[in-house]
Amino acid sequence: MTIVITVCLSFAVFALIFWGLMHMRTPRFRMERAQFLHGLEDAITGQADDNEWRVLIGYPMRHDPPLERLRLECQKIEEDEYTGGSPYLFTDKGLSRLRAVREQLLALPPEDESKPE
Repeated sequence: MTIVITVCLSFAVFALIFWGLMHMRTPRFRMERAQFLHGLEDAITGQADDNEWRVLIGYPMRHDPPLERLRLECQKIEEDEYTGGSPYLFTDKGLSRLRAVREQLLALPPEDESKPE
């Protein structure tokens, strides 16, 4: 009798765990424009470290196509001008290109206006 109870309880626990795992959502990292701007400004002013830069350009931004284009532009700048030095991670030319990306970001319409209705 105890074996039957143990098997039933084990089955119930595993079923509950399986059900919970099936209904969990995967966590998603979603960077907003203000966060991207802050990270970009940190890189320009020499306050960003390599980890902050990797987080800034490492995640696709499918929720905001204009921001994704700027992220890809930052990746191109990294390929050409990244030094990884301290305090500035980029050459002077790279910093000026990052400033241009910053200006493009500031010129973007607010997110709610850029989405089609």
